Amino acid sequence: MAVSKTAGATKAKEATAAKTKAAPKATAATKAAPEKTKPAAKAAPKTAAPKAAAPKATAKKAAPKKAAGPKLSPTQHDLLAKLSTATGPYLAEKKPDQKVVDALLKHKLVKKGKKDEKTKSFYVEISLAGKKFLGANAAPAPKA
Repeated sequence: MAVSKTAGATKAKEATAAKTKAAPKATAATKAAPEKTKPAAKAAPKTAAPKAAAPKATAKKAAPKKAAGPKLSPTQHDLLAKLSTATGPYLAEKKPDQKVVDALLKHKLVKKGKKDEKTKSFYVEISLAGKKFLGANAAPAPKA
């Protein structure tokens, strides 16, 4: 049952030839198919257009939900309340206070002022967003 080298080579040639013959037929079929579907697709919207227009007029869009304010810790809320009652800018004297101020700056609830020459940290004041946040959250800070 030994197969000669030449017999195997001819079978491989026949297989590749069959594949190449099938490929042109497939491309011809794919080229013809889009041409047939184009007129049908154009005709369908014309007949359905008056029916589709009526539901659009009666459908109401839902109002977009507003994003909730940031969640603050009790110390952050207390400092923000303290800044809202302060008459002048606030300077964090200790490192833990400065971390709280940095967190409030990240949420844009306070704004930077001048830089202090001694401590090299910034004075901060409450921003409009911070005032709105305190107005919306009139309830006292949660105690954890």
